[in-house]
Amino acid sequence: MTSDWSKTALPALLALLSTLAGCAQPAPKTSVTAPSAPAPQPAEPEQRPTTPAPSRSAAESTSPQNLEGFADEPALKDVFFAPNRADIVGEQAIVMRANARWLLGRWLVQNFQDLVLIEGHAGDTGPREDQLAIAELRAQAVASFLKAMNVPASRLLTVSYGPDRPVCTAKSDACAAKNRRVHFRIKRQ
Repeated sequence: MTSDWSKTALPALLALLSTLAGCAQPAPKTSVTAPSAPAPQPAEPEQRPTTPAPSRSAAESTSPQNLEGFADEPALKDVFFAPNRADIVGEQAIVMRANARWLLGRWLVQNFQDLVLIEGHAGDTGPREDQLAIAELRAQAVASFLKAMNVPASRLLTVSYGPDRPVCTAKSDACAAKNRRVHFRIKRQ
């Protein structure tokens, strides 16, 4: 009698416990290391270009035909990264959870009509191709984080601007830190 139970119920119980344990895991962390970059240069004033075209795009669902119609959304906060990294840790994970909650709340009210453009950005140190690659990894890490928080993947688009759209052009560590980011834009449908 005991052997029948152990052959049928025990494996089912173990599978159930395994599934429940997986549900309690925190949002994923992604970690990527890119090639090292040279030291920053002297400071210049801060500025942000208004309409440069993206250098390369990588959509999570479908690639946008054009990026017109997307606008900044003040409720969505930028996520910042360490040099040559694309992992979302510490305070930036808190920012991401708040962004996910805002998106989910908005979409529940509007039946998931908005599109979210996730812009990956990087500094200007090192080869441009490396900076485009790390910016793309940052955008994809943010999209993966949002999907893990139940944000619909079909509403997320990513683009890598690399070093092409800096918010700060000064050649300093503080300025470079402002450029290592993911920025969000919304297109209302």
